[in-house]
Amino acid sequence: MKPRILVTLLFLSLLLSLTPLAYAQEAAIQVQEQGVDSQFREEITAYLMAQHDKEITEVEFYYRLIGERATARNVAEFEPGETIEATFTITQDRQETYMPPGAEFEYWWQLTDADGNSLKTEPETYLYLDNRYDFKTLSNDRLTLYWYSGGRAFGEALFNQANVGLDRLENEIGVTIDRPIKIFIYGSHPDLISALSVTAQEWTGGVAFTEHGVVVLGIGADNLDWGLRAMTHEMTHLIIHQATDNPFNDLPRWLDEGLAVYNENPETLDDQFRETFTEAVKNDRLFTLQTLSSSFPADSEAANLAYGQSGAVVGFILRQYGPEAMQQLLDIFSGGALYDDALEEALGEDTTSLDNAFRENWDLPPLPGATVDSGAEQPQSNETEPEPAQAEPEQETEAQADEPEAPQEEEASSDRGFRLPCIGGLVPLLLLGIVLTHRRQKRF
Repeated sequence: MKPRILVTLLFLSLLLSLTPLAYAQEAAIQVQEQGVDSQFREEITAYLMAQHDKEITEVEFYYRLIGERATARNVAEFEPGETIEATFTITQDRQETYMPPGAEFEYWWQLTDADGNSLKTEPETYLYLDNRYDFKTLSNDRLTLYWYSGGRAFGEALFNQANVGLDRLENEIGVTIDRPIKIFIYGSHPDLISALSVTAQEWTGGVAFTEHGVVVLGIGADNLDWGLRAMTHEMTHLIIHQATDNPFNDLPRWLDEGLAVYNENPETLDDQFRETFTEAVKNDRLFTLQTLSSSFPADSEAANLAYGQSGAVVGFILRQYGPEAMQQLLDIFSGGALYDDALEEALGEDTTSLDNAFRENWDLPPLPGATVDSGAEQPQSNETEPEPAQAEPEQETEAQADEPEAPQEEEASSDRGFRLPCIGGLVPLLLLGIVLTHRRQKRF
């Protein structure tokens, strides 16, 4: 009996071990080839060829943009059969599916046969580049600079300035880069516009795609000085976004823009920006920080003051409370804290008391005691505060937020021991019909 039992057990064991293998071999779908082709600003096409001993009845294509949370699920185009060729095209002529140069996405396929057996391919990553130009590159472990117009010295000047800006963010503000960024420099304004979404305005001078970690700018070789400041400003938005991004709350606008203004070059200031800010201090016509917590004015002179004052406040915080306090403030904001809660925990001030401390630094009287509604201006002296032009609406969702971006350099008087930079020349830019925007996008 025992030998028979042993033989029977061995036979059953062998049968059980072979059955799953036979089933797996029967159910296996073989992928012969897959990949992605693209024509910039037109379309991105993913393709796959597969075969099976049964009819393949369903093919789905999934992709997720690196830096975003949502995954797109799509039905591929193919003819059902045992051998198939499937494709899915992401058109680039719609705002909803537009990707900037340098965007990366992870993609995979799921194939299902007539019996319900399925195969999910391993994720692959695709880097989407503008293949219309022969870009040159400079890179390190923190950033890659792409440019095609201008010589080696032009590219090196931009690359070196970008690294200086990253060093300053780390050493003076305590923010380190989370993932490498990409900076694309187009040699002319028409070239820049042709690289942006169909909804881009003709006056756009550059865009920071914070979710993608990409900056796109139009900088000619004859406009390098402006370009160095503009690039640093937009790049700073990317790094600060990486450090503070959360699903609950954004930074107050004065802090977000002030950090970008400050990081351009604290030792070199723009004369016109200095004049705007100094004149506002002289006449006690500064904005309240409550006002600067939301959208900035669209009027050029008022916007100059908004950007300049924001940068001055950031410089004041760094000087008065120290880099450690700024780093703590950003850490608290990364958790989605309310504005006053974060300020009180890091600085021991709320928005109004910080405003008064900043005003005291400039020998200005404190704000009147009345509570100021968010987004509303409050007079700061017996003189009438400048009435800003109607601000562009701020879109606070992650779907999209286009923000006018063209601050000026501004400098405090030397007896304060503080000099403040900003992105070069709002009024010159407006005369050229060019401003900067930065946007955040979310795909579904």
